[in-house]
Amino acid sequence: MKLNINTYTYLLVSILIIISSCNTTKHLEENEYLLRKNSIEFESSKNLSGKNTLEDNLDGIIVQQPNSYFLFPFLTYKLWLYNLRYDKYQTDTTNFQIESGTVEKPVIYDSTTIPESKEYMKSYMFHQGYFYAQVEDTTVLKRKKAYVTYSITPGINYLIRQVNFKGIQDSAISKLVKKSFKETELRAGRPYTADLMESERTRITTMLRDNGYCNFSNSNISFVLDTTTNDYLKKKDNGLEEAIEFITNREQDKPTLDVYLNIENDEDSNSFKLCAINNISVYPDFRSQSDLKNKNLLSKDYHGVEFNYHDYYVRNKVLFNHIFLSENEYLAQSDYDRTITGLNQLGIFESVRIDYVVDSSKSNSSTRWLNAIITMSPTDRFTFNTNFEVSNGTTYDLGSAVTLGLRNNNVLKGANILSSSVTGGIETQYVNSQREFQIVTRTFGTNLSLEFPKFLFPISRDRYSIRNSPRTEIAAGASLLDRSQFFTLLNLTSKFTYKWRETKTKSWEVTPIFVNDISLLDTSESFKARLDSIEYLRNSYRSTFIEGESIAWTYNNGQDAKWYENYQYVRLGFEEAGGIMSGLNAVADGLVGNFSRYVKFDFDLRHFIQQRHATTAFRFHGGVGLPYGGDKTLPYIKQYFVGGAFSIRGWGIRTLGPGSYFDSSTIDVDPSSIFLDRTGDIKLELNGEYRFDLFSLFSNVMTFEGAAFGDAGNIWLSQPSDDFPDGEFKFDKIYNDLAVSTGLGIRANIAEIFLLRFDVAFPVKYPANRYLKAAGNNDGWVIDKIALGRSDWRQENLVLNIAIGYPF
Repeated sequence: MKLNINTYTYLLVSILIIISSCNTTKHLEENEYLLRKNSIEFESSKNLSGKNTLEDNLDGIIVQQPNSYFLFPFLTYKLWLYNLRYDKYQTDTTNFQIESGTVEKPVIYDSTTIPESKEYMKSYMFHQGYFYAQVEDTTVLKRKKAYVTYSITPGINYLIRQVNFKGIQDSAISKLVKKSFKETELRAGRPYTADLMESERTRITTMLRDNGYCNFSNSNISFVLDTTTNDYLKKKDNGLEEAIEFITNREQDKPTLDVYLNIENDEDSNSFKLCAINNISVYPDFRSQSDLKNKNLLSKDYHGVEFNYHDYYVRNKVLFNHIFLSENEYLAQSDYDRTITGLNQLGIFESVRIDYVVDSSKSNSSTRWLNAIITMSPTDRFTFNTNFEVSNGTTYDLGSAVTLGLRNNNVLKGANILSSSVTGGIETQYVNSQREFQIVTRTFGTNLSLEFPKFLFPISRDRYSIRNSPRTEIAAGASLLDRSQFFTLLNLTSKFTYKWRETKTKSWEVTPIFVNDISLLDTSESFKARLDSIEYLRNSYRSTFIEGESIAWTYNNGQDAKWYENYQYVRLGFEEAGGIMSGLNAVADGLVGNFSRYVKFDFDLRHFIQQRHATTAFRFHGGVGLPYGGDKTLPYIKQYFVGGAFSIRGWGIRTLGPGSYFDSSTIDVDPSSIFLDRTGDIKLELNGEYRFDLFSLFSNVMTFEGAAFGDAGNIWLSQPSDDFPDGEFKFDKIYNDLAVSTGLGIRANIAEIFLLRFDVAFPVKYPANRYLKAAGNNDGWVIDKIALGRSDWRQENLVLNIAIGYPF
């Protein structure tokens, strides 16, 4: 494959380099140098684990950092902006742009910061188990710029030989620690790090607090490291053993240490005392501390728990089922956490708090008896929300959609959530011949759902645990799709769904029944003719009844991920329709009329690599839908499509595929007269995105991020079709069928609540269809045809996507 970047691309890159490099040092004094770059180098990477993480963290603790840059170190755009108004910023040091970080003053190289940085690096390496690390520095001064390199000799970090428990003062605690040690990561043979010790300290504290030691904390735990017992040096003196270890390449060819675990009581002497709950008091509509002594509150006892109200805001049974603390039982930290989480998930409280007060009537007991006081501040019963989206695509010039939603958070005083929404949208297109915008698509929809904080029939209360946050949703809705000049489609929906959490990271959704009733209403004569001539479209757009069931499993470990921790998201779904209807027809022939039969499997896999000021995100998703029982295609609303702001961004929504199919008759034809909804039975899509910080405003209330991204994928038919040649799925032609686009984006994040996204993308590889082959392009790549400087190329190829939220 021959790739020729055109002159405009070279020119653009050259201009960026010149602009960013020009005048960055013009205001420096004679002996001043601009700090251009810090580099981390390891003298030896042998036995060095997690090198990339070490480099990133070491770079972050260097005292003096160079100016920010965009994509490449030479693109110091904030410094360039500062130098444009250098005199102004020098006199106005409190300027808004300086304080917000929109511009940056030159970072003047300061050699006095280097010794401090080296000490920080040694300390960090020590905590990672490299006890004798050495750090050297080298500074190169060139063309008024300074380049600092930190060379690190890490040495060999220690392996854990064994863990000793003799330093635990309390026998009961010692027994619990030893019993739970099978869950530890502090195992023999693992490299020692301070993070590993801290993780073990947190694990033991959590375990003990979950067993009733409510006053126990991390400060009660300490570790002593003993490196004198290892026989590393002895091995090195024994030539035979050294030879054997070299041949077997054993990991134990490292120094070892012993870890002594010490658990000691603190000064208040309560850390080793068990805590138990005596009484529980609940204040569902708490207003102030005076409520705790207000004798005029409405008080009710429910199963031993005292509920105190100003107004009977929510039924006691609902709250009681989400309180996991129990009277006359030891206090467990997990019960506290589940209570906070369960009450918050009801959606009717702004805040939930649990306080403990020592019960003075049992002060002489060896156990600390506590009274639990649960206070909650109600949220507004009704909430109103709006959502507005703007986008454009290949088949339309401007599209917008507005959603209005109203939610009742506490129906029938049961924390049942009643949600209703209305959505309307249009897509318009500019017609040159008439010099005006015309509406090409109208959408309208309404939805109503009622969600209960429990499982409804036929699952009885004793068959599940409220600890798994069970919910039941009953929903119904209607949507109308009006494709101007083509058709109007009405879709009536309803479903019954169970939702619950298996663990903190795993959740399930099971829908025992869902229904779609699809009606194709008005159709134009041209669209009727198209349906009559194309069997695939005729089967896709037929009026049909869908009854089925579905199940979905989700794994997400990113909720509590720290900035330096990678995390994943996985969603797997299965859906079937037509089985029950087929069974009814088998019992009574003709009982059910026109209905759809299919099975679908969907997947969504995401991986996020986090750095200090950037995130690299990957997504691989898609699905397979297979009709059965005489059906040849999936119903239109169940088919797959690609393109648009949340898919392959170099194409408009539903304008790509299936496979390498291309309709040459649409060339040079008015797009408004072409029906271009491309759908399929199979979908594969891969997305990659590098997100990086740009600048912030208003004390970080509004932050701006940049993104460079690439998208690839397509849709396919499950069976060959004469109407869509090259549109069926074949393993040996996936590469030829792939469409690829790339682009850049800017995102405005407002208070971590609202993210407005602008992405500009363009195709770099088309599916290798017959049209491209006829034009002499056999593989579909068009990188050599990129012409950013030509207005006609930009008009034909650039696609602007405006949306709310990240694409994934």
